[in-house]
Amino acid sequence: MRASAFLTAFPEGADPRLAASPIVIVRIPPDTVDLPPGRGDWAPRGILAYSKTCTHAACAVSLFRDPMDSQTSVGPALVCPCHYSTFDVARGAKPIFGPAARALPQLPLRIAKDGTLVAAGPLSGNVGPSWWGIRQ
Repeated sequence: MRASAFLTAFPEGADPRLAASPIVIVRIPPDTVDLPPGRGDWAPRGILAYSKTCTHAACAVSLFRDPMDSQTSVGPALVCPCHYSTFDVARGAKPIFGPAARALPQLPLRIAKDGTLVAAGPLSGNVGPSWWGIRQ
C-alpha cells in the first residue's frame, strides 16, 4: 500500500454473503493516528481496519477521502456515499459528519513474524446500525 491507501477485505472465516462481513483497511501516516484509550497498539505502521457497514443505515462505507489540503478538509476519512456519514480514520472512525451517531467498530491489527497483517482480537463493537439489535 502507498502512504495513504484503502481496500476492502474479509476477515478469515467471514461469510462474504453477509452484509456485516467486510472490513475496510486503510493506511495513513503513523504519526497521525490518535486512537481512543486502550487502542494504542491497534494500528501497526499506520494500518487500521474498520467495519465496512455504516452505523447509520447499514450501507457500505466505500469511499476513502484523503485530502491534500488540510485547510479545506479534515484529515483522512471514510465516507458512506448513501447518506454521507463521514468517519475520522485517525481517531477511531468516530463520525464527523452526517447522520451516523456512533463510530465504526475497529478491528485490532498486528503484524505477524512472517510480515503478514492479522487480526489481534474481535471488533471493538457491534457491526451495523443500532436498530439491528432490536427484536419485535
